[in-house]
Amino acid sequence: MSNVLHILIDQAKEKAESCLKAMAKTQQLIGQGDQKLAMLTQYETDCHTGLHNRASQGGITGLHLRNQNAFVGKISQAIEQQRQELAFLATTLTHQQQQYQLALHEQRKYEALVAREKRREAHKEAKRDQKMNDEYAARIARVHAAGELS
Repeated sequence: MSNVLHILIDQAKEKAESCLKAMAKTQQLIGQGDQKLAMLTQYETDCHTGLHNRASQGGITGLHLRNQNAFVGKISQAIEQQRQELAFLATTLTHQQQQYQLALHEQRKYEALVAREKRREAHKEAKRDQKMNDEYAARIARVHAAGELS
């Protein structure tokens, strides 16, 4: 039984390590996504500022305004997509954290069973040793008693 438990412990450890690797990858993607979102947001702000500056300096044509607004609209769509991607990654990370906790719980459960089995074996061995010591003491007492009777 102990061999089986050690195999299960090893499998649970591997699963926990796999979960940690997946979490690290997801956190890396979140970091990259945050950078991309910041870049897109800054770019959108720069486009608005540029449009405003250009309009205040000498005006712009209606065609240019329409094209610029369409371009900024595409940037806004990209920002929204990036936010959705980050929300998905955050949900994924939460799920991965739960899976990691489950793997750790499973590993600890099996380790507790192994520890319990070791305590039980130690208790059995202690009882066996005590019984042998008692028998030895009884034998010595009989030998001494027999020697005193002679």
